[in-house]
Amino acid sequence: MFTKRALGLLLSGAVAMACAAESQSEESNDPSADVSPYDTEESDLTSGYKPGCTALKVGTYALGGTIITPKGPEQGYVVVVDEKITAVVQNRAQVPAGTRIVDTGGVISPGFMDLHNHVAYNFLPLWNSGQRFKNRYQWSGIQGYDTVKKPYNAVKAAGHACAGLKYGEFRSIVGGTTTIQGSVDLSCTRSWTRNVEFVNFCEDHIRQDVLPINGISQSDAATLNAQFTSGQTKAFFVHLAEGTDDKSRNEFEQLRGLGLLKPQVVGIHSTALNEAQLTEMGQIGMKIVWSPLSNMILYGKTTNIPVAMKAGVKVALAPDWSPSGSSNVLGELKVADRVNREQFGHFLTDQQLVEMVTSVPSEIAGMDDKLGSIEVGKFADLVVIRGNVEAPYRAIIDAKPADVLLTTVSGEAFYGRQDILTGIGSSRTFMTVDACGEPRQLSVVENNPKVATGTETMDAINAKFQQDGVTNVIPLFQCSAAPEFAFAPLPLPK
Repeated sequence: MFTKRALGLLLSGAVAMACAAESQSEESNDPSADVSPYDTEESDLTSGYKPGCTALKVGTYALGGTIITPKGPEQGYVVVVDEKITAVVQNRAQVPAGTRIVDTGGVISPGFMDLHNHVAYNFLPLWNSGQRFKNRYQWSGIQGYDTVKKPYNAVKAAGHACAGLKYGEFRSIVGGTTTIQGSVDLSCTRSWTRNVEFVNFCEDHIRQDVLPINGISQSDAATLNAQFTSGQTKAFFVHLAEGTDDKSRNEFEQLRGLGLLKPQVVGIHSTALNEAQLTEMGQIGMKIVWSPLSNMILYGKTTNIPVAMKAGVKVALAPDWSPSGSSNVLGELKVADRVNREQFGHFLTDQQLVEMVTSVPSEIAGMDDKLGSIEVGKFADLVVIRGNVEAPYRAIIDAKPADVLLTTVSGEAFYGRQDILTGIGSSRTFMTVDACGEPRQLSVVENNPKVATGTETMDAINAKFQQDGVTNVIPLFQCSAAPEFAFAPLPLPK
């Protein structure tokens, strides 16, 4: 259920975080249960990273390579002036005089958008329970889940939430993610990636509820529906039918009873939905966020994406969280590609897979006028990938961690290869990290005094984890493929 405070946030137009989860019964699954303790009473929406009310001064540069444009791949240059793309041209001669030019030799893509994650958990390693579950309410209650819960609680209890969040955002940014959903509303999340459910571009149109649907009251639903009608809320993200059983499937009918089968509703996971329900979603205009690795690890199956897309459902791809998902969108693309080959009969094209992390999520989040494609006037959220420029969509899907050459948010470089960062004149503070065998530069320090713990180094973050007794921290980079146990048959719990 929404608490009084959360409902007040819905009414006021600030970010909606469902609270009181610690007191929820076994109906609550774990990631949602621990969001509210980190909520701030009053978010400093002008602090730190890019609420979008004041234009940033980043500088001017042009990136040359194979550009993923709305019309398809094109050779050329993307010209960035401060926050925005000001030109997309075919040759160097068309780049404005005086502009720094870097020929990347790679594929220049819109920055990846991750529309479902639990970022505060993303310092934790992958968890193999040795079994599959029927719904999201089972796995958090088993004894083996302590290997996830105990270290997470230790970091939370020590007041080190920002260390966990920053580490989680770093793992995303090194994989080309520029926008993420599922962070916690703290001032330390005002840098690095965009946080989709907070204020962006001086606007706030996203709501979320990570608790069970049966906790949404008729009053909450009425508030949401009023916001849908007024345009105040463009997207409402809710865990829907996460599992394989009738209990999970019935959540669709619970939404119906609340009057929330609406185009603005985005079903996270939706693994249990049958063909009739997915078809109805398409008729209504509802959307889905798909997390195949987490689905396979926890439930042994994933969402019927071919049926959903044939019905007209827009589908975004996202990794969920590190205990049962990929390290970032780049890793999850490979899982989706494998599922597409082995289970969907190559239903999805390479272009569609890439669009699931670029243009489609921008539409789902109601940000497609500002993000999701490389066009003049849009914000310069970009990722440069090394690979076969003759097959650029496949290059993105197949890219290894070391193939990420640059990640920018609003034109500002947060990660990349040293020569490219130097070439565009980046002025941020960087540290050298090992991207699975190749050196890369990651901006760990944020000098804006309004960003909590912004000047904290990676060594300081790791020291906090050690101090809290967390010795098994997941590496910054995912250098290996998704685990085979995700695709193996495992028993259901007794």
